[in-house]
Amino acid sequence: MGCPAPPKLPTINFSAEDLKPGSSSWLSTAKQVRSALEEYSSFVVQYDQISPELQNSIFGQAADLFEVPLENKVKNVGERPYHGYVGPHPGIPLYESLCIDNVTSPQATLKFQNLMWPAGKKNFSEITDSFGQLLADLERTVGQMIFDSFGVGNEYETVACCNSHLLRFTKYKVPEDTNTALRFPMHTDSNLTTIVVQHDVGGLEVKTKEGDWINIESVPSHFLFMAADGLQVWSNDRIKACQHRVKHRENRTRYSLGLFTFNNGVIQVPKELVNDEHPLLYNPCDSRGYTRFHASAESKKAASRIKAYCGIEVEN
Repeated sequence: MGCPAPPKLPTINFSAEDLKPGSSSWLSTAKQVRSALEEYSSFVVQYDQISPELQNSIFGQAADLFEVPLENKVKNVGERPYHGYVGPHPGIPLYESLCIDNVTSPQATLKFQNLMWPAGKKNFSEITDSFGQLLADLERTVGQMIFDSFGVGNEYETVACCNSHLLRFTKYKVPEDTNTALRFPMHTDSNLTTIVVQHDVGGLEVKTKEGDWINIESVPSHFLFMAADGLQVWSNDRIKACQHRVKHRENRTRYSLGLFTFNNGVIQVPKELVNDEHPLLYNPCDSRGYTRFHASAESKKAASRIKAYCGIEVEN
């Protein structure tokens, strides 16, 4: 008998033109989304609306971005933790990233461009605006499907109106010691949901319930959609935040992009998702407060940061 095949994430196609709310294709796709998130906390999205040409263009801009002088990069600051420039440090020496908060706003993209390239930068705003808007459209579609699949679709807009999209450009340097496997250690994200776009160089891995690691291939127009801590709260643990990491797989610099959906209000479990089988597990979660807690030294001691922040202990 041969070895069992390694686990693979489901791939769900979001490229169909007839994917309209209420249609049979919408309902069947929503069912696939819920099943994948409940089982794997993530899935691969096929999304042809972002063409290989646009993907190549945005990653060309990303490579240029990291050549910007450090004195310009450090001007990328935000009001909340994780909303600005992050440079290499002892915990993640190979990692560097910059981000655009509220990337669906052309004004935000232009402001970022002017900070990085005061003399101007050809095509950066146009390419980034197009890419960010398409990814945000995808996130909203998946979000509506998640709510629909749990029978609370009419509540989606109440949550979505408090959401914002942050686009993060990330660079991972090649380790000097090729025996160094990890480029970024295992973690869950503190936001609501995350979409990761890889290019040329893979290395992203997600952890299964059984403790296995699934390598996510870098394929044009295929992206990883992940549940983060906020969705774990909202779903009352029906969907767990995805544990993921980045490993060194190739002797090349790795670039990636992430669309992080942050809720700027209070996330609470819908009453429809609480019953005898699923008792209430979370108090209402102040999203901004949780982001600050997540970045604190105190939170690092917790087995689960989100449960430490707003979890309810349930008696057996």
